[in-house]
Amino acid sequence: MKILSRIAVLGLTGALVAACAGMEGDAAKTEAAKPETKAAAKPAEKKTKPDQAFVMYFDFGKSNVDDEAMNAAYQLMANTMSGYKAVLLTGHTDTAGDKAFNRKLSEKRVEETKQVLSEIGIDPARIITQFYGEDEPAEKTGDGVKNAKNRRVEMVLKF
Repeated sequence: MKILSRIAVLGLTGALVAACAGMEGDAAKTEAAKPETKAAAKPAEKKTKPDQAFVMYFDFGKSNVDDEAMNAAYQLMANTMSGYKAVLLTGHTDTAGDKAFNRKLSEKRVEETKQVLSEIGIDPARIITQFYGEDEPAEKTGDGVKNAKNRRVEMVLKF
């Protein structure tokens, strides 16, 4: 057993000697030997991932999160494993109904979505919310038109 320990120590010592051999001496010796001609190394730029978008759709006049919408929440959660800065939630409605009611409904949808995301592990302090009611439809329609694609909360994962 002692022989194996000595071999390990010798191997480690050899590795340290080899690593140190490539290092320059102290500053005084280095300056006298040769002035540095290499350009200063630039710091590596940190690459960030592009934002990822997910969408939850809602039934007419409703703000509850159904099974299909939960799948979108779980997809978002799975993509946070490598880190994220924030989650932006934006609520929308179709043009059916009163404009003021739709604004409140889009707010309720965002709050329900935020609650669900918090329950599955997203930090609520990193969730940013906004709501537009019927003002920014996914598909433009006339006033008073029910449209399933406009009844949504867009979830954008920011990196």
